[in-house]
Amino acid sequence: KKECCEITKKLAACINGERISRAGAPLIASLLANLRHQQWKVRRATLDCLGSLLALEAPLLAHMEEVLPHLTGLLNDRTSAVRQCLADVLEKWLLEGFTFKEPLVASFDDDGSPSGFKAFEHRILVILLGAAADEDVEQVAPRALGSLERVAAAKHEARKRQAEADFQKEKARYETKMAKLGPDAPKGDAPTGPKEIEVADPFDYDTVRNLLPEPFVTGATPSPLTTTYVHLHMPSVLPQVLGNLTQWTTDIRTAAARLLRVLLVLANRQVAPFLDQVLVHLYKASADDDQPVAAAALQCARMAGAFLDVDLVLGLVGKHLNLKVVEGGAAPAGNGGVGVEELWPQQRTGRQLTRTVQDVASGVKHFTALSIENRRQVYAVLSHLLRPSPPSLTLPELKTVVRFLEEGAHQEELLPWVFGAVQSLLKAAAENSREDWPRIFDMLLRMRSGEECDSASVDSTMDELASLCGRTRRQLYEDHLSTRLSELLRNAECELWEERSPHRHVLETLLRNAGSAASEHIGRLVPVLARQASPEDASVPARIDLLGLTHFLINEEELAEALKAHAPAILLQVLIPNCTWRAGQSNNKIRKGGMVCIHALLQRRLADAASLNAAFTDLLPIVKSALDDSFSPDNRMIACLILSCTLSELQSEISGDQLREVYPELLKRLDDSNDKIRVAVCEALVMFFKCLPPNWSRSLYEYILRTLFVHLDDPNLEIQQGIYAVLETAIDQDFTTFINEARAAAAKSSHPRLCEELSRKAHTLRASSEEGA
Repeated sequence: KKECCEITKKLAACINGERISRAGAPLIASLLANLRHQQWKVRRATLDCLGSLLALEAPLLAHMEEVLPHLTGLLNDRTSAVRQCLADVLEKWLLEGFTFKEPLVASFDDDGSPSGFKAFEHRILVILLGAAADEDVEQVAPRALGSLERVAAAKHEARKRQAEADFQKEKARYETKMAKLGPDAPKGDAPTGPKEIEVADPFDYDTVRNLLPEPFVTGATPSPLTTTYVHLHMPSVLPQVLGNLTQWTTDIRTAAARLLRVLLVLANRQVAPFLDQVLVHLYKASADDDQPVAAAALQCARMAGAFLDVDLVLGLVGKHLNLKVVEGGAAPAGNGGVGVEELWPQQRTGRQLTRTVQDVASGVKHFTALSIENRRQVYAVLSHLLRPSPPSLTLPELKTVVRFLEEGAHQEELLPWVFGAVQSLLKAAAENSREDWPRIFDMLLRMRSGEECDSASVDSTMDELASLCGRTRRQLYEDHLSTRLSELLRNAECELWEERSPHRHVLETLLRNAGSAASEHIGRLVPVLARQASPEDASVPARIDLLGLTHFLINEEELAEALKAHAPAILLQVLIPNCTWRAGQSNNKIRKGGMVCIHALLQRRLADAASLNAAFTDLLPIVKSALDDSFSPDNRMIACLILSCTLSELQSEISGDQLREVYPELLKRLDDSNDKIRVAVCEALVMFFKCLPPNWSRSLYEYILRTLFVHLDDPNLEIQQGIYAVLETAIDQDFTTFINEARAAAAKSSHPRLCEELSRKAHTLRASSEEGA
């Protein structure tokens, strides 16, 4: 078969192309069948043979339509030598095709579409570009790119020849016209020379080399002629590539993603008129299930952001987000969209004004990201479109991007993607970020307050922003608290925040990180906390979150002095209402949280005796109810601790009548099933006896002593010791009564020694008291 291919090549060199075209159909069919041969050498020989046959004009025009579909499959050939041969063959066809004469087309058959070789040129180019995007970046891709460079140079020469021919025709027509008019006729505008062939400006790839794919990173970069040639065929090549980017099969999508990368490098700035199409397809590809496709799409976005003007990129992204770019930011756009974009500034020469525009919406439907999924894709691509400085984003560009991101930050489902864009923005704007840092920090604060973004990553980004501003993260929190809190708390003492509103989480994050700067705002916070944690209409999550925030503020050492001034309001307006019993498991948790806050407030001695005594009437029913809560040992324990702290703080302030209400609940807890609660209630009883006024009810005192002596026989040593400490404290209330009760208890006690010790201690104290008198 290889020998037959060699013979065919020699025949092609000797026989007229017209004869081969007329009789070569069976031969072409046989050769195409051999392109699937199992031996790679046969496939390469067959491909080489086809290259020689179709290098002739007549066979190419007659059979190329049949051959091209088979060549596309060779891009995935398992042998690199075959793919290299494919690049050589495609180069040969293109070089030869440039020398073919343009066929004559009858007027009634002329539909404006390309004819002759031009009908196949862009299709051959697509396959050659596919070879340039080959996975083998050491052999196949560099070889195909070299072929493309030579083809581009030949195309430039062909266009120059065509321009010269057109000039000669125009000149001949002009001379004929002037000869008919005679020598006295006015001279018209005579042709001055061939039309100048426009060549793309050189692009400095060194500034973006780290963004380029192989083989451009380590190899040669495209020449201006190659960029010009690719740009000529972008309207026909690009739609094919973008269409394959969203095909069903993974292989097609992967190959299209690689090809798009190469196409963007080759076109550089010349991709501007087609950027709308490119971005719309990149959005979809960035969310591809196949990781190589998604990674290639995001790399394309990085290159597009580096190649093109920021204004053009942001204008299109704004349109896709349904936002209109305006000075200093962005605003919601209308429904019409923009079909024509100015890509270059206008130029004036004399009285002639030239403005270059191009329809960037052709070939792509109007796209607006309305769904959450589509907006995620837009923000994912935007984070890669923002090129790291230098050059840095200007202040108007920075404000525009910030406005885009603020729009997305309102929806918690978008926060991780918006966060990625914020990180890119800081790298792109660099020191210019300090000009709009409050808005950027506000978005980071929103991300830090939720669970959607990793808190450590957000903190790191805040540190980066603080570094750009010449401050620390703590200072940013403090400055932001002073400027943002008024807006955050506006009408919050009257109107309840919606459940999905981020205000609650933002407030918590801000206060937890602002440190002592929050002290001057405690007075404004109390009514807000009371309203937003109201048991009447606030949601369970909101009440839990705000009680957690209150607990944090209470335990914050730097806020102690500020909290002392507002402790009564916190106790009466925020905590006690949330400790009132309500049915439901959620309310039980809230109740427990409120009592934990009260205990922390009392333990840190933030409430003075006078304010605590004023609140005692409201607090006591809650404590009594919690002490009797048979379903929650935690509530009973916290109530014991609260009562102990309250009695310790009040002492001389509390009245005998108030103590009459307290003691029954304390004695009941001595029979609690939880030994830890029984130990805790002993501490509360110690404080109870310290608060007893002189000449308090003897009958109640005797009753309490009898109960305590009974529990002195408890088998638990820790409880015995706790009861013993309570009885020691009780001696001072009435020596005689205590001695009588101790004697009576000793006769019945299983531990008479302890009763006798207490009795002797009471005798000693009574004697000392009489001597002192």
